[in-house]
Amino acid sequence: MVKKLFTLLCGSLVAFSLSTVIFAQEAPTQEKKMDKVAKEARWEGEVVRGSPDKSTLTVRKSGSNLERTVHYDSSTKWVSQEHGSKKVNDIDASQV
Repeated sequence: MVKKLFTLLCGSLVAFSLSTVIFAQEAPTQEKKMDKVAKEARWEGEVVRGSPDKSTLTVRKSGSNLERTVHYDSSTKWVSQEHGSKKVNDIDASQV
């Protein structure tokens, strides 16, 4: 009886430790997915067309001919930043 309880306890400890290792490995995977989503949401390129009436900009991705239409509204914060620089400058929408 004691031997069976000891075996059951050891088995439970092994199962718990394995499940902890598996769940610990899943957390970084979810963080990587979040980073990937954030990078996909970021679009960097050259503004090729703008429509103030429709509040849209058409941006061509750097080094490509892919274009994406970006919609904005009055709450949009406009900034500029040089490549490799940490300094971010607030700008007016008319400067875009």
